[in-house]
Amino acid sequence: MRLRLAPGAPAERVAAPAAALVAGIAHAASFAPFGAWWLQTVTMAFLVAVVLRAQANAAAGAARAAALGFAFGLGWFVAGVAWLYVSMHRYGGMPAPIAALALLMFGAYLALFPATVCALAMRAARVAGSAPGAVAAVGLVFAGGWTLAEIARGYLFTGFPWLAIGYAHVDGPLAALAPLAGVYGVCALAALAAYGIGALAASVARGARTRATPLALAVVLALAPLVAGWAMTGRSWSQPTGRSLAVRLLQGNVPQELKFDPARSLAAMQAYTAEVLRAPADLTVLPETAWTVPWSATPAALRDALLGHLAAGGGVLAIGMPLWEQAASRDPAAARLTNSVAVIDRDGSIAARYDKRHLVPFGEFIPRGFGWFVAMMNIPLGEFARGDKVQAPLAIDGQRVAFDICYEDTFGEELAAQVREGATILVNVSNIAWFGDSHALPQHLQIARMRAIELARPVLRATNTGVTAAIDARGRVVDALPTYSAGALALSVQGTTGLTPYARWGNALPLALGLVMALAGALACVASRRSRGANPLE
Repeated sequence: MRLRLAPGAPAERVAAPAAALVAGIAHAASFAPFGAWWLQTVTMAFLVAVVLRAQANAAAGAARAAALGFAFGLGWFVAGVAWLYVSMHRYGGMPAPIAALALLMFGAYLALFPATVCALAMRAARVAGSAPGAVAAVGLVFAGGWTLAEIARGYLFTGFPWLAIGYAHVDGPLAALAPLAGVYGVCALAALAAYGIGALAASVARGARTRATPLALAVVLALAPLVAGWAMTGRSWSQPTGRSLAVRLLQGNVPQELKFDPARSLAAMQAYTAEVLRAPADLTVLPETAWTVPWSATPAALRDALLGHLAAGGGVLAIGMPLWEQAASRDPAAARLTNSVAVIDRDGSIAARYDKRHLVPFGEFIPRGFGWFVAMMNIPLGEFARGDKVQAPLAIDGQRVAFDICYEDTFGEELAAQVREGATILVNVSNIAWFGDSHALPQHLQIARMRAIELARPVLRATNTGVTAAIDARGRVVDALPTYSAGALALSVQGTTGLTPYARWGNALPLALGLVMALAGALACVASRRSRGANPLE
């Protein structure tokens, strides 16, 4: 005889959150480096099934659903961003127990978002009752709520959009919809599909007789997003423009623990200079903080060698380095450094610059009240100044190249603004050696691929330790250097023109989609409350 736990049994109250926690950990594996988009759908569907099972208990409510969503989110985020422990402990010198606790607390904060969505979905299910259309109504509330929660997570406290579920789908059918509504639009459809599958699974698990209408609605929720994605696959959103640029992307592989040692910093500049001199290119790009000092502090011998290379037709040279903010001439005493990309002219001046706009908390500025936390780490932190919100792309032989620095490329709406300014090629310079040889590196590459798909622009990445890569306007990696190796990636890059709907409207489209789904689902739940019938899947 098979023993089945009642939804309200004490053992079930422990087993269900534990299962949700494990599912959340598996959910983290749907992102790079594993990149199994179907695993994202399956694990979220499992969460839905667990929440719906809890609904069968009359005593269970929103708090129970929230606990399940929190457990799922805790496993998802702690496993997904465990590389933060590496930066805090290995490179920051924070004691291991405190670093682990900080990671756990950060994961708990992020887990509040799925917890809130699950609580709302449970409330919607209770309001909808057992009407046949309830499964579709609650599914819309769940998917719309998840979308809004992901968007909120990308904005609150300067934003942390890393691991938004849409990123798991860069190689799946839903990626074809990213040019329409961006990664958050993909989030909405991925959540909708997962809800449909989870609702079906919950029905099967109960062993109940399934009514035709709710079953059909669940199947539609599960399949409609995937069918829409497959239908859009192969559509072109941009066209080639101008001539191709010969580009060299340099990867220095400077160990993070030595990067700010004066002798090692000089050795890095010497190595980068030697690599620049090795071959000319239309555009040569060095990573974030390849120079740990401003251009004015460059040793004369290296400066003269680089200028001679440029004068001899070496092309355009872009170097990641700190620069004094442009307002320094007005008030030198109050001047601060910016995290910048400097384009060096052949006369030795800085012909153009890009100053990072979206700074990283604890890495580039200290949030108010958290000085004590940063004091526990040995990190050469400066309070960087923010760059201007609008900075024009750099014109190179008919192409318009827009730079962004490291973490900035997780904010698609900011890169969309660069495309609206006329950018035909996007270039990211990064140094995420702070996170060691961890899954942060392939995750960041996955994010860059989503930007290329959303905006229909080639994306170039010049990094310190990886992943230095070229991505085409369809999000495919054209070529890449091995991680944790020094070298140069040389290739020809064709810029593109044309605006995708996402490039034109940014996050306004997925925000509207999430609001419409959530509102329509909520109204349908209220309407369903007045109808009669059995449980929506029984």
